[in-house]
Parts: sequence; structure tokens; C-alpha cells
Amino acid sequence: MFACLISACAVTTSQPPTHLIAEVHPGGTQRIAFSPSGQWLASGGLHGGLFVWSVAEGVLVHRLKAHRSRVRALAWRDETHLFSVDRKGELRLHDVESGRIQTQYSAGPVQAMVLTANRQRLLLGQGTRVLWIDATSLSVEAHYDVSSKVISLAVSVDGNQIAVSTANGRVQVADSSLTRWRELERPTTDANDLRFSPDGRTLLAGGWFGLLDWDVDSGTLQTRPTDHFGQVISVDISPDAQRWISLGRHTDSMLYLIDARNNHVLRRMQAHELCGWQARFSPNGRYVASAGEEGSIHIFDLEEPYRPVARWVDESE
Repeated sequence: MFACLISACAVTTSQPPTHLIAEVHPGGTQRIAFSPSGQWLASGGLHGGLFVWSVAEGVLVHRLKAHRSRVRALAWRDETHLFSVDRKGELRLHDVESGRIQTQYSAGPVQAMVLTANRQRLLLGQGTRVLWIDATSLSVEAHYDVSSKVISLAVSVDGNQIAVSTANGRVQVADSSLTRWRELERPTTDANDLRFSPDGRTLLAGGWFGLLDWDVDSGTLQTRPTDHFGQVISVDISPDAQRWISLGRHTDSMLYLIDARNNHVLRRMQAHELCGWQARFSPNGRYVASAGEEGSIHIFDLEEPYRPVARWVDESE
């Protein structure tokens, strides 16, 4: 097993976060999600804790009823309603302001969940199955068995395409009816955290040491090198499609802001003390947030000047 360590015996130069929210989830901050306006950031932890933060101020604004197991995914229905699902498959819709659970559904063990851009449907990865869930009734509308355990899911902005990566190494794209499937060029590593570009023409994922970049129409794969020293656990694409972010899990946990056109690193953002878990752009592209195994959340305001500082990293970290 790889240890959750960052680079040892070296000076690293990176941008400190605008807000460093330290050790809020014992055992690790697993998932984060910006609200549609980008004003709020939800976080979910290893032991089921659920919090909502002010992005501009970096302070806690709401504490929601915790799940009984690891939070697998978070998605905002609107500014005041949040979907959450845990490892055991307990799917909830929370009223954030009152703290009340409005709707609840037991789906069985879940690996991934994505909400469509129109916020009408949820796509769940449950074992080897992909399920469409109505976001109002939480009833199952359609399902398909992909014959291998789901790793990650994505839905295009227009809702016409879904993408699935599975433990057997396959990455597949299907139409919204889950009836027409095709396999993209197979990568040499697992595809982590699938993300469609806004126009649906690019599919991005994290691999080992690099980024997996598919042309969706042709199915061809380009593997882009990165400065990561191990697994890239999370990626995202900015709303204007001009920038990407990548977060390392093993050995470095650094967060990079990357020019999507030429692969140049635009900003090196401060690593987590332990493994990285997830990173996301805010809906307007102004902020980037990341979550780490040490339980912390980093929020970066990209409108601030890039002023990296040097940090000594000890081998014992």
C-alpha cells in the first residue's frame, strides 16, 4: 500500500490557500461541492460528517445530519438543497437552512453519483450497475449493468452523454437512455474522476502520473504528463474550458492549475499534508477547492495574484 505522503526532504514552492480550513473531518475530507452560485461549499467526511462553508469567508455556516458511513458524493439541487450519498447507499436531499432531511432513499452500496446540469436526474454507480434516479421522487428510471465495478461517472452539460470508468480498465460512453454504448481507447491505468468539457467533446480523468484526455467523438486517448509523483485522484475543467486542475493522491497531494491548450502549469497550489481526495472549480471559475486525507479543505481565489512561497517538507510528513 502506498503511504499518503508528500515529497520529502525538499523545498516546495506553491501558492498558499486563501482559506485553509484545518482538520474539520476526522479521518479525512472525502468530498466537496460548490453550490450553483459558488457562494457555498459543502464537505463530507470519512465518518459521514456533513458541513456547509462560506466560500468567500472560509467559515462554517451549516452543520447537517451526519451519515453513518463514508460520504461518497455531494451535489446541490439549488442554493438551499443538497444531495448526499454515503458508501452504504443512503441517498438524502437536505434542506440546508433548516437541517431537515426532505427525502431519503436506500440505494445499496454506491461508488459514485452525479447530478445533471438541469438538476432533474441523478446518475448513480452501484456495484456494476449504472442507474438513473429521478431527482424529485428518488425513484429509479433506468439502469444498465456494465459488468465491472464502477469507478467514476460523468454526465455532459447537455445531458445527452454519460461516461463510466470501471475496475476492468474500460471507459465507456453512452446516450442518456443507456441503450447505445461504445468503448473509448483503453488507458493503461484506472480512470479517476471523469469530467466532460462544457461542449462535451473532451473527457478528462486522472491516471498514474498523468492526465487521461479523450476526444469523445473519435474515442482516441492522449495521455498528458504532469508533475505528480503518483496517482492523480481528482481533476476538473473550468467553465470556460481553458484551464484544468489536477490533485495528487499518493506521494505529493499537490494541486496544479493547468493550461488546457499546452499543458503548462499556471499555478502550483499548496499540497495537503496527507493524500488528496477531491478538487473542484466553482461554477464561475473564480475559486478552486480541494479536500485532503488530513481532514482539511483548501480554498483558492484565482483572482488573487499568484505569489508562491517556499515550504520545507520533512520526510516524516
